[in-house]
Amino acid sequence: FFLACLLANTFSLIIIFYSHYLYFLSVSFHSEWHQPSAINFIFTIFHIYIVTNEFYITKMQFSSFPATLWVAACIFLASSDKIIVVHAGLSSSSSSSSSSHHHPFSNHQPLTIPKNYSKLVLEKSLECFHNDLKRVSDLPISSLTTPCWEVSRDSTFTKSWTFDDWERHQAQSSLRYARHVGTWVVSTTAQNIIPTIMILAAWTVLLFKVTYRFSFNMSAAKFAMTLGFLQAPILLLLTLKTNRSLDRMLETRKAWGTLSRASRSLTGLVGAYILEQDPESALLIARYLALVGWSLKASFRKNDDDTEMICAMFQDFPKERDWLLDCPTKRSIGIVTRIRYLLSILGKDRSHGGISIPPIIMLRMEEALHDIETTIGVCTRVFLSPVPPTYTRHTSRVLVLYMFLLPAALVGTGVSLVPAIVTSSFASYVLVGIDEIGLEIEYPFHLLPLFSMSKSIQQEVENQIKILSNIPDMHLNVDSYEYP
Repeated sequence: FFLACLLANTFSLIIIFYSHYLYFLSVSFHSEWHQPSAINFIFTIFHIYIVTNEFYITKMQFSSFPATLWVAACIFLASSDKIIVVHAGLSSSSSSSSSSHHHPFSNHQPLTIPKNYSKLVLEKSLECFHNDLKRVSDLPISSLTTPCWEVSRDSTFTKSWTFDDWERHQAQSSLRYARHVGTWVVSTTAQNIIPTIMILAAWTVLLFKVTYRFSFNMSAAKFAMTLGFLQAPILLLLTLKTNRSLDRMLETRKAWGTLSRASRSLTGLVGAYILEQDPESALLIARYLALVGWSLKASFRKNDDDTEMICAMFQDFPKERDWLLDCPTKRSIGIVTRIRYLLSILGKDRSHGGISIPPIIMLRMEEALHDIETTIGVCTRVFLSPVPPTYTRHTSRVLVLYMFLLPAALVGTGVSLVPAIVTSSFASYVLVGIDEIGLEIEYPFHLLPLFSMSKSIQQEVENQIKILSNIPDMHLNVDSYEYP
């Protein structure tokens, strides 16, 4: 009987310690295992019963104090699941100071345990983040921080439109025509082509004066008819060039829309999966995302400089500021590289200093970064590769020859001086105006509302952080939920 009691005693001890060992592993690796406290308690009582029988049969005399200690130790083993949780520093209500404690049963560094920032630390980081963005918004007026829609006093593509702009743009035809004619004198396109029109008008007057002074016979009706046949190829040439320039502008505008969407999406993912666990890293990524639009704008406008904005954004992060200012590539590319590096560190498991971001979320973040890189690539390609200059040169030469010969054709048809001047000036206004518009939109960065889009990206990043930092917790009582 003593041997049977000894075997039962050994078996119950093995069950108790094995149960606690499994529970310790579950705490260390955050698995779904839960300690069977009831079973553990039964085995502990069984163990006490067996030990008592051993003492009784062998007539071993124990004092009351050691026996009391033995019973207390067994009960401690049966109910120590709560104590293990407290000492492991993984209680849901633990403060930020608990992240600096080592595990009581290991010598691992604190990086193996995720950072449990307190609400106070999160609020302090958010306050610093919003102050940095406010500092950026309060920068003095410069080429980078000034809208460019003053280039036109009428409807313009150089700003983001509102409901009032659309209502004004789609007004009744008579009102719309009257407004457009009224703003003719301040039209930027008209101002650019007026010198060419004046030169052509002077050439028409000179040709008429010479013809009538020396009585040249310039009756050339067939020549005038032949010149009229050339109008269709010239218009086709101008249309093809203008359409190609328009495609470049729309492609760039679409790329900036992709940049806005990708920045907003990436900020939302960072706020949802990183902000609560590592607010400093999450808000550092948000700072870079708020800056990416301004940095890209400064890369493709000659007089824009984002150095002052970078200094204001990273005033409390001198290493980040100096690294970005000394970046050997474009600063927008450096921003993407820095964000990718931070995400690669945060995506690692907890034993390597990360926070174990789910792989599918890492994939979505990388897709957003790819979209930002695509925007930078599209803008760089549009900047470095214009419409083939041969096409532009050929169009210019054909227009000069046509407008040079047009007054001669008018003289040959017997038109008087004033109608000839009006006809040649109007023809030059139409043809040269189309060529000028194609040339203006070929380089879209002066026409696109880059200021409003960069500011919108910054505001969207800040709004995403505000929403996610104040979002209510989800309280779902499954037991009381009524399924349809």
